[in-house]
Amino acid sequence: MTKKRLKELDIMRALAFIFVVTQHIIGGYSYIKKVPKNEHLILKMLYIVVKPAVPIFLTISAISLFYVYYDNFHWKKYYIKRVKYILIPYIIWSAINMYKLGNEHRFNNFIWQILSGNGAFHLWYMGMILRLYIYVPVILYIAKKIHNSSNTLRITVFISVFPLYYMISKYQYTICQSLGKFIFTNPTELQQKFINISPMFWILYFILGIYIELNYETFKNIIMKFKWIVIAAYLPLLVYAYLNEIKAVEFKRSLYILFMLFTILAVYILALYLADFKKLYNKLKFIGDYSFAAYMSHIIVLNWMANYLQLRFGIKDYLILGLCVLVITLIITPLIICFLSYFPYSQYVTGVRKNIMKSINESSSVMVYNNL
Repeated sequence: MTKKRLKELDIMRALAFIFVVTQHIIGGYSYIKKVPKNEHLILKMLYIVVKPAVPIFLTISAISLFYVYYDNFHWKKYYIKRVKYILIPYIIWSAINMYKLGNEHRFNNFIWQILSGNGAFHLWYMGMILRLYIYVPVILYIAKKIHNSSNTLRITVFISVFPLYYMISKYQYTICQSLGKFIFTNPTELQQKFINISPMFWILYFILGIYIELNYETFKNIIMKFKWIVIAAYLPLLVYAYLNEIKAVEFKRSLYILFMLFTILAVYILALYLADFKKLYNKLKFIGDYSFAAYMSHIIVLNWMANYLQLRFGIKDYLILGLCVLVITLIITPLIICFLSYFPYSQYVTGVRKNIMKSINESSSVMVYNNL
């Protein structure tokens, strides 16, 4: 039995990719000291809006995985797909990034570079999410047990998640250092990074995705019923996050976590709204379909584009330069991956198992997003 396509997830996937590219471009320029004050503040605002990209990706991952596998999980097929369409492309793009970004010396310790997500600065996410995928069968088993248990246990677990994650987040550095010494005694830089990118430090957003999927229609109805309350809560949290980013207020961990959570909810509401616009939906779906390999390759594209625009046109205004690089990168990178997908065996580079161009308007079944 085929499942209904969740169009809002296609939109969220595209928006998360847009967020992460914006974060890497605009965020990078926002830290340049010689940027004028007014541009600095604008860059910081744009940066903080898109900062929850990783939590959004993790929530989408959990929803997609549980939507597909909750009632029909075959562990052998699951792991084969992860290896073919995630691990192999990740290894290939790690090598490409090392070479293109001038870090050829990292090939000397290639396995640890892969394990620690150190092929390029943004690939830490792949090092983290791959480990999470290994644990998914266990997480699925535990989630089923809790979901099918009494309301008391379910409520207790739900209430306990946030304070437990808060404590893990608060003592993250201590936990990392202790685990590094316990496992490796005298950990190398890469071994310590392997510990630092543990999924444990991001698990709240994956659990949120699980909760959403297991109660999907109820969640969707509640969110839409109280959407203005969600937005009203999101906006002051955004203001707080911005003020904290520009060092105007102190860091409050609970508010920061709430900002991440409410950004996910706000983006979900936006995705539900945008999914009704067919032409826009198709464009965003195209970006989302190729966003896995586009994520791993976009740093190469944006670096080349930034250098080209500066040398060719002499653009010195970092805000204008950042916006130009952003738009071009968001357009070119998915197109490159789409082009590559037409070649034989390209699935081992793109993570795309078929020519998505032929099925972009299909809506009869949900897409299993290969890097989720």
